[in-house]
This record gives sequence, structure tokens and C-alpha cells, in this order.
Amino acid sequence: MTAGRPLSESPLAGLTVVDFSRLFAGPLCTMTLADLGADVIKIESPAGDDARHFGPPFLGGEGMNFMALNRGKRSAVLDLKTDAGREAARRLTRRADIVVENFRPGVAERLGIGYEEVRARNEPVIHCSISGFGPAGEMSERPALDLILQAVSGVMARQADSEGTPQLLCVTIADTYAAAQAVQGILAALYVRERTGAGQRVEVSLLESILSSQAYRIICDPERLEFPGWDDTVPYQAFAADNGEWMAVAVVSPATWKALCTAIGRSELADDERFATNPLRVDNRDELIPILDAEFSKRSRPDWLQTLDAAGVPCAPIQELRELMTDPLMLKSGVLTELEHPTAGRVRTLGPGIRMSHTPASVGTPAPRLGEHTTEILESIGMESADTGDR
Repeated sequence: MTAGRPLSESPLAGLTVVDFSRLFAGPLCTMTLADLGADVIKIESPAGDDARHFGPPFLGGEGMNFMALNRGKRSAVLDLKTDAGREAARRLTRRADIVVENFRPGVAERLGIGYEEVRARNEPVIHCSISGFGPAGEMSERPALDLILQAVSGVMARQADSEGTPQLLCVTIADTYAAAQAVQGILAALYVRERTGAGQRVEVSLLESILSSQAYRIICDPERLEFPGWDDTVPYQAFAADNGEWMAVAVVSPATWKALCTAIGRSELADDERFATNPLRVDNRDELIPILDAEFSKRSRPDWLQTLDAAGVPCAPIQELRELMTDPLMLKSGVLTELEHPTAGRVRTLGPGIRMSHTPASVGTPAPRLGEHTTEILESIGMESADTGDR
């Protein structure tokens, strides 16, 4: 720990991250580090991060994915296919506290920026590699996108429709979990370095990360994984009110079950021998759910939500993301925030998501334009833009 820093300073202030990652998991990881105060230098090829081109829609000519995951960073263009570009990368990693990359296994080593290569010139470095299936083994070279990981991990099968057709979960669950685990690993490594002075390699795979979302299923006998929905808790699902609007209702304790039965005017269900305990409700879900469907169809969603809230039954409206985005409370509470982008104008984005009482995280600058900071970054290591093949 550096003595004398103000307690109000961002927790990672003074740390430099050199970020070779692209697309989703790596950029989300390093954006979190930027929110926590680190100086994140995003290295891009002359064509830019592929996520810049995902669309439409675009914001100010940039893909929304890129805009959402790269705020607070500086962008430097390096052509790692050239000697000068690789030399610039080596110089940057020599002075980095943290290096993050999500190349296919072996690529970072060939470029001279793998862990052992960087450690040889910067022993305290923390080097984080994010891969699809781990750094070694038969699967390590396979393409690793969120869709692919949802497929092999059982998530798409888990979301199968009534006809058994696998469905894509339309949020980037593998990448998001991997980003979170990468941040956790990096912060743990920083703590070890603070105590011992030693850096280390941190490795995260999308496969292991997405499987962590199903840990309770992995410990189970595979033959018992028979239900397509949430299989060990009933009711724990969506119900439609009389106006066709959907709501989520969850029962996770005996007290909540009794409260639900009373709230819907069917208190006798609480002691019904078919439904008295959660294991019984799981076994008899095909009898129980139609009863609940019929009751919830009698009143409006707002009426039900008010009634269930008052009874202490966990519930929520099932809404589109746009409804949350336009809720003034989201901006007021800091869940969402706004940034001024030079080409896209005012952009709404997520807040930092981590609140600390004395060393706060914060949302800094918007996502950088391609190569916006190349000159200043290269000058800091004694090189000029023309040396690196950037445009």
C-alpha cells in the first residue's frame, strides 16, 4: 500500500492496466478496473476491436457493445504483426501492473506478451488470460463465443421450449461470469502482491465461469435433472394476470407458501397434502400450477403486486429493458448514468455497480475513439506513432 494517499481516492488509482482483450469478457473485466480507478490502456489493431463493428444499431458510428464495455479507457493502435508494434507492446507491459488478454492459447506467447515473457521483464506483473475452454487440452483451440459456451454447458438445453428445441439465452452469460471471475482473480492477486511483492498468472475460462451458474445442478445426480424450468422450487416462475401482463412469483420457504395461499384467497392449499411442502409441490407441480394460473388470471398485475408485496411474497413485474431504462429512479439511484460522447452525444450507460463508502468507484470518460490516445501513450514509452503501423 502506498502511504499518504487520501482515503477518498479510487481504490485502484495509480495502477496501470494494459488491455489486449477484445469483444466482451476481457473488456468488461478491464472496464470494471477502470471504474475502480486504474489507468486502462486498450490496445487495438488498426481495424479496431471487432465489437466496434457489431450492429446495427450503432451509436455515433460505434457498435453499442463496444460503447457499453470500454468507458474509462485510453485507446492505442498497435499493429502486433509488425516488429515495431510488438516492441511497443513489450515496452508497455514492462511498466504495467496488470496485463489482460483473451487471445487463443499460444498467441500471446508468440507475440512476446505471454505471462513468462512479460514476467521476465516485469516480475511483479499480474497477467490475466481469459480463454474459452482453458489454456490446454483438446478443447483449448476451439472457437469460444457466448453462443458456443451456452451450447456446450447445457444452458441452451436448459432453456428448451415445449417442443424440446434448445434456445439461446439472449444475454451474454458466459462472458459476464468470466469477466467477474477475472476481476476477482486480479484483485486477489493484487492483495497477494501487496503482502508478498510477488506477481502471478491469473487464468479464467468461459466454460468454468458459465458452469458456476449451474453449480447446484452439477452436484446433483444427472438422472434427476428432468425439468426444463427451475426444478427444485415450486412455485418459482412467471404468471399472467387478467390483463395479460406477466409477473414473477417466488416461494422459497414454508412461511412464504402460507402467505401466498392466504394472499390469493386459497388458504386451504397451504395444508393440502399434495402441496404442503416444497418436495410435494415439486412432485405435484402439474396439479398446482394450473390452480395458481387460474387464480392469478382473476385480477390485474398492479393489484396482485400490491397484494403480494403486502403479504411478504417475493414478486416483480416482468418488464422490457426499455421500461427500466426510462425509469427516473434508475438515474437518481445511480444504477444508470449518462456520459457525453464526442460523436454519439449523450449516452446512457450502467453505473459502476460497486459502491464503496470511502474509496468510491466512478464512471469516467466515454468509450474512446479508435487510436484516440496512441500518440500520448507511445510518447510515454519513447516511441512515435509512425513506428507502430497505426493509422
